[in-house]
Amino acid sequence: MRFFHVPRRDLTDGSKRCIIGASKYPEAKNMPIIVDREQIRTDILMAFERCIERKPMLSVSLRDIAAEAGMSHAKLLNYFESKNDLILAYVRYTREYMSEKCSQWFAAHARADYASNLAYMNAFMDYVANAPSHEQRPSATTQTYVLARYDPEIGQLVQDEFRAWRTLMEQCLIRIYGQEAGMHEAEAMMILIAGTFICNYNRALTGEINDNILGYLGNLSRS
Repeated sequence: MRFFHVPRRDLTDGSKRCIIGASKYPEAKNMPIIVDREQIRTDILMAFERCIERKPMLSVSLRDIAAEAGMSHAKLLNYFESKNDLILAYVRYTREYMSEKCSQWFAAHARADYASNLAYMNAFMDYVANAPSHEQRPSATTQTYVLARYDPEIGQLVQDEFRAWRTLMEQCLIRIYGQEAGMHEAEAMMILIAGTFICNYNRALTGEINDNILGYLGNLSRS
């Protein structure tokens, strides 16, 4: 029994899909007609992240990931050629995910709904610190930051990630504070965001200041 796979791009959501030729081969009529490759790749990345929660990234094998994803090792290799290929995809996923989620937060929360700029930015930092339960937020970014020190390709992706965040934060801050805010203020916010991720990942903070992070920092600026 033979099947042929024809890759195409779905016009509704842009995801790569694969069509099985069931009409040409009647015996395949009970097989799935469409396989969403991008969704399967995402499922594999989520399985990878769950594995990372149990042991260091470098100790996780492709067979570990395949077992966690509920598929064979051979099937996983249809979506990722190697572990390094999978790690690079995970770094890209974290970059795009966080940029998108930060943009969505600012789009959904109007400055006018808050008493002050400080209250507004504290609300944003509270969102950064406390991920909503429905978000599958990447939680292993700190391990990729370590790998970036030793792998030039991962290092470039991480640098691109921080550049994207800085550009996004600069745009958001200018909308809030006007032209008085710029690249330096955006980098300060990046330090806060990255530090919050790292500390929360390691459960190093009490969480008692998450709703007033900027306010407590402001206390330090008093003469």
